[in-house]
Amino acid sequence: MKLLRRTQLWGLGVLTLLFGLVAAPTAQAAPAEVAAAAPRAVECSGSWDGITYWAKSPSGRNGGGYARTYWNGSTKRNCVKFWSSPYDGLASHITLYLFDESGDYSADPPQEHPANYHYYAGPLYTWFDATGECIHLSGSLVRGGVTYRLDTGNIRCG
Repeated sequence: MKLLRRTQLWGLGVLTLLFGLVAAPTAQAAPAEVAAAAPRAVECSGSWDGITYWAKSPSGRNGGGYARTYWNGSTKRNCVKFWSSPYDGLASHITLYLFDESGDYSADPPQEHPANYHYYAGPLYTWFDATGECIHLSGSLVRGGVTYRLDTGNIRCG
């Protein structure tokens, strides 16, 4: 199976839009309905490895948020999600990057469609058979004016 890189995936997205394969919404919610809507959590498929990767403050303190990775043995793909810590309120500007060994990555929110997430970023999946491959996580969030950074180095190798 041929692996697609992010530039190829972007091209497929453009083609999809050009051919009208993406359905446009038929109605918009009223502002009151939007404000009342709670965030919908999307979960990773697979099993959690039991490790929590904490975002660190500039002083090196854990906090602000954490990431967890999951492995799906049937699809041979990794998944990651990055949450705002539940015990001290909402964060802002949560971003998450999932890198493979070649340096290709996926991002949430995507750079071409930035968003201001408050609860979580992800899930992000590897888009290839990741058996025997390492991944690397990077991200950040802002809480109380402090930027917390996530940087795991290579993880989930093998």
